[in-house]
Amino acid sequence: MTISMTHHHSPMKTTLFVILLAALSLYGEEPTEVPTPEAHHHQELQPGTRTSTPGQTPAVPQGQASPSVLASSPANDAARYLAGLPVPPGSPLAALTQDPSWQAHAREMNQAFSQLEQRQLNNIRIFRAEDVAPITQQSHTCVYLFSGPDFLYADAMFSDCSTFVLQGLEPVNPLPDLATVPPAALSGTLQNIQISLNTILSFSFFKTKNMREDFQRSELKGVLPAIFVFMARTGKEIKGIEYLSLDKSGAVVGGFQGTTRGAKITFTDTATGSEKLLYYFTGDLSNEALKRNPGLLRFCEGLGPSNSMLKAASYLLHEGGFDTVRNFLLQNSTAILQDDSGIPVHFFTPDRWTLRFFGIYTGPITLFKKFDQPDLRRYYETSSPKPLTFGFGYRWNSRTSTLFLAIRK
Repeated sequence: MTISMTHHHSPMKTTLFVILLAALSLYGEEPTEVPTPEAHHHQELQPGTRTSTPGQTPAVPQGQASPSVLASSPANDAARYLAGLPVPPGSPLAALTQDPSWQAHAREMNQAFSQLEQRQLNNIRIFRAEDVAPITQQSHTCVYLFSGPDFLYADAMFSDCSTFVLQGLEPVNPLPDLATVPPAALSGTLQNIQISLNTILSFSFFKTKNMREDFQRSELKGVLPAIFVFMARTGKEIKGIEYLSLDKSGAVVGGFQGTTRGAKITFTDTATGSEKLLYYFTGDLSNEALKRNPGLLRFCEGLGPSNSMLKAASYLLHEGGFDTVRNFLLQNSTAILQDDSGIPVHFFTPDRWTLRFFGIYTGPITLFKKFDQPDLRRYYETSSPKPLTFGFGYRWNSRTSTLFLAIRK
């Protein structure tokens, strides 16, 4: 979960890195019921179905290999098309990549992700290898609540994990067959992807006040297009997608029949060849909502102790309305990597947690100034934290970012 930024819906003619830090506002509205996916005139990957391609395919460096060696499944082809990457020549989407609007989209995405790689991702991978991976090996599950569709940073920080669980208020909608979407609508969808991904590519977090509006505006609705882009651009090969839900006990229910709707994506990490799973669930994590429906936390509990991440979480865990999920994370995590917007530092008691600090703590941005933590400031003044080489959270500049790792004793 993140803060909101105003933005314009005009075509992006130069770069995705438009400064949008004006008009910050807290995303605090109550979630609405997730709309039932409507029947479209074109073919969809229906809830409860799965697409997959049998057999092993060669690993593909990110966006570099010849399309002829890429696995061709509807979901993987869609991800690469939306990400501005080549699709296999036999794919129904191959002809669409000849369209000038897609080629312009591909150039924009190449530029944006190239800069992101240089400014953020390469430095995060070094940080992960040196400071995160050696002490987070007890679990191969990453639980990233309040994340929205931010697979990008979950993968960068916890690439050793084999199961990822993401959550947000934004809905999962079945993806249509892109080959049947009208060209004008498809072009608008590509433009909307650029708009909706702008802030996380420019900084390190999503805007959220208008996120659901962004994700519902185009032909491709919900969080899956953003997740697909991040998976394709980080060298993941999607093998299949299943639409599912959870009942109140946390048990998986086929299709959207349960109370917590979501999707499971099976994929291969081409850097290692390992098979992995990504779950995304739409859910409200407030105390009142979890009292009515604790299914998501029960599901996460069933996966065993996890590595947890919190970033740009709107300081919700600082207030009384989110005690249940905060206590769950403290009880269910072997390690928690977060900025200061996550769990207040005083909950990490010395008898149960070892803390490692990185970057600098100058207090919250003005919007959240009431959540200043004097005890966190004292930790930073006395522990000589290692500098950060990348931005993280609302303090998106690496020189002002706050990050700490809590390891259960």
